[in-house]
Amino acid sequence: MENLSRVFGAGEAAVRACDRINLTIQPGEYCAIMGQSGSGKSTLMNIISCLDRPTSGRYWLDGTDVSTVGKTRLTRLRNRKLGFVFQRYELLPNLTALENVILPMMYAGVGRGSRRRRAEAALTHMGLANRMDKRPPQLSGGQQQRVAIARAIVNQPVLLLADEPTGALDYSTGKLVLEALANVNRELGSTTAVITHNAGIAAMADRVVTMRSGEIIRIDRNEKKVTPSELEW
Repeated sequence: MENLSRVFGAGEAAVRACDRINLTIQPGEYCAIMGQSGSGKSTLMNIISCLDRPTSGRYWLDGTDVSTVGKTRLTRLRNRKLGFVFQRYELLPNLTALENVILPMMYAGVGRGSRRRRAEAALTHMGLANRMDKRPPQLSGGQQQRVAIARAIVNQPVLLLADEPTGALDYSTGKLVLEALANVNRELGSTTAVITHNAGIAAMADRVVTMRSGEIIRIDRNEKKVTPSELEW
């Protein structure tokens, strides 16, 4: 992101939700973007995830300047280059865990023969080999979030985005989900950006980007990165 801003409204009513953001997330990095409500982190996440466009400035995703890309190509880039983990899982309740993970591969045009194999491998990596045939209402919150992570990584995205991934979970279950995210970053080399207001969760990251009033006020390299088992929040 280069000198990136997002302004809502005009004139005296204008709100600069993101203000002159300059940030590069490196391949394989685990980056946390922190800030309280109203800091601009959610707006920045929407731009990074190609769900919104900057008012000014530029944003490159894996070498493509997405600030100028048309809607059709942008949708294709989002599906093939990005993986999403939401606070509330966003699984389809009428589909099994396996079917939920297969779904994004159908949109990406992955051949039928590869879909099931890749979905099973992703769910097994999440420790859900014996829960593939269960629908979301039959799974715990932590299991649903791990299905969501499997769904997010199955297309081998350039960037994995997690928005408050433990916000709907209790402490113990949240630690299991954070362990799963850490494993994805460490074992698969997935570039990961986590949006959080929680300093304990951010302590897992390689770098912590802190926002306030639409601006990045600090970027800290985490020299004492903790593991999920060491987390306290």
